[in-house]
Amino acid sequence: MVKHIWSVLCERISIDQESKLVSYLSCVEGITAVELPAAINNLAFGSRWYKDGESEEILRFRLMLLSPDGTEQILLDSGDQIITNNNHRTNIILNGFNFEQGGNYTFRLHQKLDKKWVVVNETPLNVTLKPKAKTKSPDKEKTAKKATPKKLKKP
Repeated sequence: MVKHIWSVLCERISIDQESKLVSYLSCVEGITAVELPAAINNLAFGSRWYKDGESEEILRFRLMLLSPDGTEQILLDSGDQIITNNNHRTNIILNGFNFEQGGNYTFRLHQKLDKKWVVVNETPLNVTLKPKAKTKSPDKEKTAKKATPKKLKKP
């Protein structure tokens, strides 16, 4: 059986072509948006899987997103994958993904086991809206300036 080991949400995934070692760069726990919907240009979901033994195994997984309002959408359905090596990585690029609302999102990774979908990982992502900077209107600035006493210079 193929087992899920871990998953991470990050900005970039880099794979060394010689050694095949992977670097997950700039892990993401949350984002601050100026306005909604907010698009993240660099977003990836990486996972490590492990199987014991020499036999081939089939891995099927789904990555879903649970929104703050409770709606859930399928981001990716892998279909059946034949796994021959003990270690297996899945790297899903989600560039340009739009977050429509502020709040807590959950990336849910499901694995199909014995004809049932089982949640094997939940990775949270908080989307907060940055408060707009308060700007004074020109009339208020003039009023404020008039109301501010001036200091007298001593001769």
